[in-house]
Amino acid sequence: MSDSRSFSAGFDAASRDLLMVQLPDITFASERDTAWGTGSTDASSIVQAYLDFYGINFAKTLPGVAHGFGALDTGGFRIATHYWLPKNSRGTLIVVHGYYDHVGIFDKAIKFGLDSGLAVLAFDLPGHGLSSGERVAIDSFDQYADVLNAILNAAQKLLPSPYYALGQSTGGSVLLNYLWRYDSARAVPLLGRIALCAPLVLPRGWRYSGRFLYTLVHRFIKRLPRGPSRSSHDADFNRFIDEQDCLQSPALSVRWVGAMKAWDQQFRSFPPLDKPVLVIQGTEDLTVAWRYNLQQIQRALPYARIEMIPGAGHQLVNEAEDLRAQVFTAINRHFFGD
Repeated sequence: MSDSRSFSAGFDAASRDLLMVQLPDITFASERDTAWGTGSTDASSIVQAYLDFYGINFAKTLPGVAHGFGALDTGGFRIATHYWLPKNSRGTLIVVHGYYDHVGIFDKAIKFGLDSGLAVLAFDLPGHGLSSGERVAIDSFDQYADVLNAILNAAQKLLPSPYYALGQSTGGSVLLNYLWRYDSARAVPLLGRIALCAPLVLPRGWRYSGRFLYTLVHRFIKRLPRGPSRSSHDADFNRFIDEQDCLQSPALSVRWVGAMKAWDQQFRSFPPLDKPVLVIQGTEDLTVAWRYNLQQIQRALPYARIEMIPGAGHQLVNEAEDLRAQVFTAINRHFFGD
């Protein structure tokens, strides 16, 4: 659990709803993007409560860091988008969160990027966090990668290269989709080093019972109740997700499950690429079918480096401190060590 994240009632569902409708357009013009939310207006107080509650107010806690915040309209969605820009950045880290997640709970990944001398770009996926869209639903994983592509195209006028990327779970799927559908088609790929944390191809139990349950219910049921979080060995983090985070969804979207099923089929059709990505996987992950996923990723990315973290669960960047340290050591080595 981040020491900086608050457990006070400083940001609630009513504040969330007000913030979503007040987000201005993000322009990637630093002076404009960083001015909003820093004055003495009611909107500014909500912004500061949000940033403080999730421990991502790095413009306040780290010297020389500017924070741009707003929303980008793309693909029929209004996407809540952040960037943190230190002086003399040596590149940019793109952080892509997982299913149910949002930028706010990736404080540790953002801080890692800033401590590494990088600018950080992060956004809430459609239907997540402060972004628009039916909650945690999507028709196709292609839409996630389309959003990422639009944000990267806009961000290049401000945020420095080279571009590093970190994706957690579904965020890893987003980066993989983008890698084949967009980046590999560029004359010069935009993304440099990529780290995938517990990337999703299929979830745990899908091949034995999940697909049959989906076949039975998908025509009649739109949402299924979400169980308690067991994604980390950090009990405080799990408790925060279950009891205090108003940006979490209490239900699983059956429509999203259909898109995930199609993603598995799509990923298995991709031809191999020679991109040397890092894949980090915990051996106590109860969320994804990690043995199957690693097999498929190694087929598609034969130069991928697999880093197993014994005892780690699914939320690798939000794991207990000793396990999390191993995760960030591996990422640091991949990004900067060779």
